[in-house]
Amino acid sequence: MYEKEEVPSLSTFVSGLGLDKAAPSSEYSSNIIVKSLPILGRLHFVKDRNGILCLSFTFLYWVYGTWCGLVVVLLPHMRDKQASEPFVALYVLCSVMCICALFRAATLNPGRVPLISEKDNIDTSDWEMCDKCQRKRPKRAHHCRRCQQCVVRMDHHCPWINNCVGEENHYAFMQLLFWAFCLSWMAFWSLMLHYWYYPACTTCDKESFEFKHEAWFTYILTALAIFMGIMMGGQLIGQHFSLLLDRTTLENMKDPHPDISTIRIRSEWSAYREMCGSGSMLFWLFPCRSRKVLRPSYFYSSPV
Repeated sequence: MYEKEEVPSLSTFVSGLGLDKAAPSSEYSSNIIVKSLPILGRLHFVKDRNGILCLSFTFLYWVYGTWCGLVVVLLPHMRDKQASEPFVALYVLCSVMCICALFRAATLNPGRVPLISEKDNIDTSDWEMCDKCQRKRPKRAHHCRRCQQCVVRMDHHCPWINNCVGEENHYAFMQLLFWAFCLSWMAFWSLMLHYWYYPACTTCDKESFEFKHEAWFTYILTALAIFMGIMMGGQLIGQHFSLLLDRTTLENMKDPHPDISTIRIRSEWSAYREMCGSGSMLFWLFPCRSRKVLRPSYFYSSPV
C-alpha cells in the first residue's frame, strides 16, 4: 500500500512565504547606532566588525599619509627654505578636507527608508514591500544586508567607510573620492620633489627616528600614493558617468547592458545639482555643508 502523504500545515505554508515575519516596530535597524551630539548633529554608525576594520584602515592610511607627507617630507624642506609655504598649506588643506569628508560619509544617514503610517499623507501606491525588513519602500531602494535596512536609491555598500552610499550621502562620498584623489597626488608630487629636486635637508636632526628611517617611510608613501591616486581617479570617473546616466552601481551590476531607449543622459549641471542639492556651486566640495534637496523628500516622514 502507498504511504500516506504528509500534508503541510497552514503555518508551514505561511512561514515558507515569509508572511510570519513580524512587521518592524522600530524606526532603526538593530545594526545601526544613532546618536545626536552637539555641533556634530545626528550621527549614523553601522555595527559591522569587518566594516569597522576597513574604516580603521582608511583612517590609518590618512594618518600615515598626513604624517609622512608633512613631518618626513615637506616641513624639513620648508625649514630649509626649499618648499614654499603655500604648497605646504595646500597639502594641509587637502588632508583636512579628506578626513572631514571621510567622517561625513561614514556617519551620514545614507537614506534609510523610515516607517510610514497613514497619518504621514504620503502616496505609497507605487511602492513595494521588502521581503527582508518587512517595510514598504520606494522604487530604486535596495535592502543592505550589512546595514540591515532599506536605503533610498542605494548605490552600493562601501566597507571602507562602513556605510551605504545612497540618496542622502552620495555627495559626501563623492567629496571623499575627490579629496582623497587630491591628497594622494599631492603626496606623490611632494615625494618627486623630495627625490629629484630638493637638496638634502641641512637642518634635520640626524638622530631622529623619522630621519633614520626616511627611505622606508617615503617608499611606502610613494606606493600608497600611486595606488590610491589611481583607485580614487577610477572611482571618480565611474561615479561621474553613472551620475550622467542616472544609474547606480547596483543597477549597473544587475543590468550591465541596458536598453538604450531606457537610458536618460543628463547634463553635468543637472546631475551634480541634484546630487549636491541647492546652494552655491562653490560649496559643493566643502564637506561640512548640509545638503538641501531640490525637491521635497516624498519618502521621508521626518527630517534625518
